[in-house]
Amino acid sequence: MNFKNKNVKEIGKEFKIGERTFYPVVQISTIEMDSSFSEQISPIALLVIEPSIKYILPLTEEKVNSEEIIDLYQNRILSGNKF
Repeated sequence: MNFKNKNVKEIGKEFKIGERTFYPVVQISTIEMDSSFSEQISPIALLVIEPSIKYILPLTEEKVNSEEIIDLYQNRILSGNKF
């Protein structure tokens, strides 16, 4: 039996409320076995950007790696990819 498990974090499409911009952060878990697979998408945090500050609001009790999320955001912006 061939088994693979992969977990990836992604930044979603932004939405704005006043001067704040919110980016949902999700974890995509994929399990592959032989000729089948399963995926689960779970919201884990919100990245909030205000004119003078960026911060993370965790949506679970698990510890969130803030640096990893900021890096994902910066890489997406620098690459020019639109959400």
